[in-house]
Amino acid sequence: MYVLYNLGLCVATVVLLPWVFTRALRGRLPGIAGRLGFFHWDAFPAGGHVLWIHAVSLGEVKASAALAQELRIRIPDLRILVTSSTRTGWNAARELFPAPDRVLFPPWDFKWICRRFLRRIRPHAVVVFETELWPNFFRECKRAGAALLIANGRISDRTFPRYLATRRLWRKVLSYPDRVFAQSASDAGRFEALGAPPEKLHQAGNLKYASHPSSVPFVETLREMLRISEVGPVIVAGSTMPGEEQHLLEAFVELRRDFPRLWMILAPRHPERFVQVREQVEARGIPFQLRSAWTSETRPCPGVLIVDTMGELGAMYELATVAYVGGTLAPTGGHNILEPAFFARPIVIGPSMTNFQEIANDFLADSGAGKLPLEGEARAGAIIQIPNAAALTPVLGFLLLHPEFRQRLGEAARERWKKNSGGVAVVADEVERLLQLRAASQRLSASPSTEMVGREIVSTHKIGYSETDRHTDFAAGSGKIVGRRRSQ
Repeated sequence: MYVLYNLGLCVATVVLLPWVFTRALRGRLPGIAGRLGFFHWDAFPAGGHVLWIHAVSLGEVKASAALAQELRIRIPDLRILVTSSTRTGWNAARELFPAPDRVLFPPWDFKWICRRFLRRIRPHAVVVFETELWPNFFRECKRAGAALLIANGRISDRTFPRYLATRRLWRKVLSYPDRVFAQSASDAGRFEALGAPPEKLHQAGNLKYASHPSSVPFVETLREMLRISEVGPVIVAGSTMPGEEQHLLEAFVELRRDFPRLWMILAPRHPERFVQVREQVEARGIPFQLRSAWTSETRPCPGVLIVDTMGELGAMYELATVAYVGGTLAPTGGHNILEPAFFARPIVIGPSMTNFQEIANDFLADSGAGKLPLEGEARAGAIIQIPNAAALTPVLGFLLLHPEFRQRLGEAARERWKKNSGGVAVVADEVERLLQLRAASQRLSASPSTEMVGREIVSTHKIGYSETDRHTDFAAGSGKIVGRRRSQ
């Protein structure tokens, strides 16, 4: 199956090459040289543990920062490399992982590229977030002697049938990780259906619960301005997708009849849509301000603030009287509701939450806020889920008019966030254990004696990149250490 996979990869590369370079020239596919394995590398100082974290985009980068924070407390000499596939994730990683940590774009999944990365970085452990299942990368990690974990693993309803159709390949790929930490029981079941050994599977919850927005100076300034101004209430509509802005702007026009000082902070998900969203606001004659044009002299005014910058939305949810999380009225699978939950803000979502279904179900199961006294099929738990765009205006209007209900809803969301934020410690325990076992493997390989009571020492083939080849078999918690000294 690996032969077929690599053959298909080569064919796809040839076919997609013009598209790749077109996107690169337009600035929408950054870091091509790095993805091919050509990057500047200032090697980590010798003597510490090296951890490589791969987090595909912004949400995973934030979750990985919580894991890294926990591990730094436990392992003071830990060196961390973070790779992220998207520009927003890469930029966030540079903020969340400042020097001496390193941030790169990840290698494309060709064997020679992965080997080049591994030989230069020389990681002791690799943690891959969510569903980044790359066959060559996984195999080369193990050949290089690195421990390998999947953290926050999930397989969506949409992608599971495709994985299942090619499970012969994934059975081999999923034999390489030392542990697979799934977000939920259903995710664990899907990994097992694809061939992951049951003894390697564990349910650790969603690590995104443990992440929380970083403070942003601009938001702190806005908070103070709102306190002394007459602007408000505030609707924060975050990560909106095509088709959603028109419903939000229609709702805004309706609601400002009752709330003439209403302010909406509107944050489109993708930067290429900033101009389009601005044109929609202008076409409706709604006063607006641009975040990118904000100066020290600017003051909030009733209307719409278009967030045409990246990396500040999470902290802006603190300003919300009501938060709407986008990608949920548009059929795109939804976005993360945990940031407004962290700030105990009342949260409204639409029907499309397949990308975060387990989290949505968890929040909707809690009815502590009380039944929503409105007609229609809106579901109220620790969040409110509306069935369609027609319900958006009445639900937002109800929340703006009822502060006590808003408070109960926000507090219920915050309690859900707190209840489920312990998964980081579970994954950190395993990373720490694997690093300790690998250090023991190195000491064993460097020792003149290879006798160990109750341990089997065997030779293994690998691409080794240091003076000592080593490999540790941690399957089923066996702790079996295998390795050999290179011949001189």
